Amino acid sequence: MASKPATAKTSRPRSAERYQQRREEVVDIAARVFAERGYHATSIDDLSDATGLQRGGLYHYIGGKQELLIRIHERFIEPLLETAREIARRQESPEVELRLLAQALVQDIADYRDQVTVFLHEWRIIEDAPEWKDIRKARKEFEEIIASCIRRGAQEGVFRPLDERTTMRGFLGMINYTYQWLNPRGRITPAAVADSFVDIFLRGILVDPERA
Repeated sequence: MASKPATAKTSRPRSAERYQQRREEVVDIAARVFAERGYHATSIDDLSDATGLQRGGLYHYIGGKQELLIRIHERFIEPLLETAREIARRQESPEVELRLLAQALVQDIADYRDQVTVFLHEWRIIEDAPEWKDIRKARKEFEEIIASCIRRGAQEGVFRPLDERTTMRGFLGMINYTYQWLNPRGRITPAAVADSFVDIFLRGILVDPERA
């Protein structure tokens, strides 16, 4: 029996999915080029060459270089937030949750190293853009998940009663700049890097360091 032709109703979602996939490819290629050459040194023509799209085709997927920085941030923050929310919902012990969050963050940096590199180098370019509010909201949500874990650990008597915001920033500060040296295909896996950092960190905040 001959297959039925796709209807407008079924073809639209597929078309939207193809568009989204292609846009993500464009964003990832742009992130690689920015990471290699620098944001300011990269022209639209360079991006056209790298993506194989003419200017008109390129602008079909992105509105310009500044919009690319916003999309680059989305590429690594959205999967990280999804994983962090799932970890928080498990309600593991505070030290286990902190370890899982560290593993998620280091793995995200490994998976999206170009994107993280570009954003951390160039974020000031877009801090006055209207979309900056959404960027800050996403980053604050991730920070709050970590701070909440630290707060719960102190309330349960597992962590020492330290200032949770300072402790959270110390945790992130220790991990965030692994993008400068982490090799996703190196001899030390992202999970092993995260575990090493958490072992060091927990010995500083646990009431009983032997639990680390």
